[in-house]
Amino acid sequence: MNLLTPTRLLLADDHAIFREGLRLFLASQPGWTVVGEVASVDAVLPQVQALAPDLVLLDFHMPGGDVHALIRYLKQRDPRLKVVLLTGSGSGVVLQQADLAGADGLLLKEMGGAALLGHLQAVMQGITVRPPEVMERVAEVQVQLTPRELQIARLVCEGHSNATMGELLHLSPKTVDKHRENLMRKLQTRNVAQLIGKLQALGWLDPPA
Repeated sequence: MNLLTPTRLLLADDHAIFREGLRLFLASQPGWTVVGEVASVDAVLPQVQALAPDLVLLDFHMPGGDVHALIRYLKQRDPRLKVVLLTGSGSGVVLQQADLAGADGLLLKEMGGAALLGHLQAVMQGITVRPPEVMERVAEVQVQLTPRELQIARLVCEGHSNATMGELLHLSPKTVDKHRENLMRKLQTRNVAQLIGKLQALGWLDPPA
């Protein structure tokens, strides 16, 4: 990282207080500049296109879309763009899927500022960052779901029918039904209520307020 050309960051988190604190912290560090902030998944790509950041730092639990799909798309669109998940979710499933999506860094919000800064510097140097505490949680994952099964899970929990899910994912209803069967079998659930409860326990869905 060249201090004469600060690293440009885009922050994506739906908690305004957290974003503000993170922005103030990074602004106080030489070599970093926050060029934009967003509060939803669907707002990230337009800002990436408009602001051309070097690094996108994003949370998992945000409205407006699938964070894992966003990570995958951003890395396919521009492999040079660094994408780091900074999340309060300790779910091994969430971290595992972000890893599979190609995130450059997987970080937990419980870490201190100095550790965060060190990890971001490593990412900008081309190092894939997976701290031990993250990999321990990934290793604890006993249920292996595919990215497609996780997409189906989210849509099922939102109340979509197989036909609607097929339209959204460009799949036939028969293919959707097969993914749904595999999902329910892997999670050992028999209905949507059980599925929602299991996904909340795994940290994939936010618990009810």
